[in-house]
Amino acid sequence: MASQKDVRASSRLRAIVSEPLVHFLVVGAVLLGLDRLRRDDAPAVPRSADSAPPAAAAPARTIRVGAEVRAWLKDGLARAAGGAAPSDAELDAAVARWIDEEVLYREGLARGLDRDDPAVRKRIAEKMGFILAKEIAIPPPSEAELRALFAAQRDRWAEPARIDFTHVFVAGSGAEAERRAGEILAALEGGADPATLGDRFSGGQHYRGRKPADLAESFGPEFSRGLEQQPAGAWRLRRSRHGLHLVRVDRFAPGGAADFASARLDVEKEWMDTRRAEALAERVRALRAKWPVVER
Repeated sequence: MASQKDVRASSRLRAIVSEPLVHFLVVGAVLLGLDRLRRDDAPAVPRSADSAPPAAAAPARTIRVGAEVRAWLKDGLARAAGGAAPSDAELDAAVARWIDEEVLYREGLARGLDRDDPAVRKRIAEKMGFILAKEIAIPPPSEAELRALFAAQRDRWAEPARIDFTHVFVAGSGAEAERRAGEILAALEGGADPATLGDRFSGGQHYRGRKPADLAESFGPEFSRGLEQQPAGAWRLRRSRHGLHLVRVDRFAPGGAADFASARLDVEKEWMDTRRAEALAERVRALRAKWPVVER
């Protein structure tokens, strides 16, 4: 007799199988085989970029549903269900949906829908780029290479200044808003609780550890100008693209010089990302050689 845990797992799996997202993921996997599906005699077996090809091609216009397809679908359903294996009926239903989607997909290709839809074209190009990127193996950098990159971009790894501040927001920018801001400023200087004053601001009243450059982007340059020099604990009126603000700087931490030890992980990521992008660009250039381009 099935345990309560098994029943819950089976119920959850049935819900997942019926989800449109599962269908979308299946179709997405089929898209990876676009170059094979353009040939009438190509098998339609979803597989990863590094898996072995099928032993033999299926007959012309045949959609082959072999053990590889069923295993791929079974694994996907199990992972989506947190490890619970699908029943035979659930797997059969997933295979049936996969076949329906495959039929519609091939019919769409036969009618040239992949060429007429920019979204499909972009999706396929992104998938192809993803496959190429997965095939790239970048050897780890040497210590000398990392230090050379760090030295060349030392300012990039410097610790920026950071500011903690509290503000009271006043919506608007006209005379009435200016009058209200003046009254609130006087109240704040008299010791009033900022939480009881002003208008609601979506970002809240308290900001911690913010970079001046980020504040200029979020509030505008007029708001952030001179904020680093504002005396801590003093309230000042500042204007932003959102309205008026009564601002109190709570703490200012000046930036520090770049330190290789603390920045090492970021430097290594930058090095790896750059090499991977270069390798991917080289692979795309190699593929271009297979596709003559005619300007007309």
